[in-house]
Amino acid sequence: MDRITTRLSIAAVAAAAILAAGCAGNVAATGINPSPASTSPRALPNPFTITARYSAKSLGLNHPASLAIAPGGNLYVTDLGQRVTVISPAGKVLRRWGRPGSGPGEFKFIPGDPSTPDDVQAMIAAGAGGKVYVADSGNARVQVFTADGRFIRQFGRFGQGKGQFQRPYDLAVDATGAVYVSDDVAGTMTKFSPAGSVLWQIGGASASDPDLVGELKFSAIDSHGRLVVVNDAVNRVLYIDSGGHKVDAFAAHTAESPTGHVCSATADAAGNTYVSGCGLQPTGPTLVYDQAHRLIAKWPAATYSLLRSPAFGPRGEVFALAADGSILRLHITLPGA
Repeated sequence: MDRITTRLSIAAVAAAAILAAGCAGNVAATGINPSPASTSPRALPNPFTITARYSAKSLGLNHPASLAIAPGGNLYVTDLGQRVTVISPAGKVLRRWGRPGSGPGEFKFIPGDPSTPDDVQAMIAAGAGGKVYVADSGNARVQVFTADGRFIRQFGRFGQGKGQFQRPYDLAVDATGAVYVSDDVAGTMTKFSPAGSVLWQIGGASASDPDLVGELKFSAIDSHGRLVVVNDAVNRVLYIDSGGHKVDAFAAHTAESPTGHVCSATADAAGNTYVSGCGLQPTGPTLVYDQAHRLIAKWPAATYSLLRSPAFGPRGEVFALAADGSILRLHITLPGA
């Protein structure tokens, strides 16, 4: 091959590489990212600083299961004792409510895996107006309370029909008061109106999109009004709009997690996504992805493993529930911030 031919060949290869890069950029710009997000083994900064720690014992919590931050800044925590505990940002217990049972204001939190009976499914969310929503897994319903624990109403019951649950799990509330609930057995996600009527349902074994077949887990709505969802069956993070459409997705994994799966994701006001692993202690790191789904930081889980991804309050508060039952108050400074 002569020099001119060689130079032309090299130029063609370079042009093809540039074209391919451009196409990849266009795919990412459309929102659906079919390729894994960056999981480079490069050293990642740890932007998390623990500014306060409240132990489960000091708060009187019995194997805490879920944490939510109310619009006023107080924390709402469920635990194995079939209760809700309200805690100030300074770590003071303000009130408790709930007891075992099936009546209004009573709970039957059950484990998803009988081999870990202390790890009950008892998800909680706080919405606008101070309302508190609790997924009562064993009673197959969602209960709604005032901020001080007064029972307002409930919706859902055992079954496989419209508006029914086999085992309600994660839930989130948007700015309109609509409630999103996942069913840990059916693998579905249902949106309910503020009054408790079914608006739509996605997922389940018959879903045509493989990203929606599996266990759909969530607790946060991002600044664009999208639900941030993890499907741990395929290790994907999905963004679902208010109409039930998948508008973005990327692959993620916590390689250091004992299960190798991701089970929880939240988002901060800037659009960064925080993805955590599954299980009890240790759960592996929490990974931080920017809006372009690039891996930019990592909570290494050297001291405390996070049971779920951090919760973000309305005034920049950040709290997380650790696998040992502690509640951690965090300060986060991301690269370039």
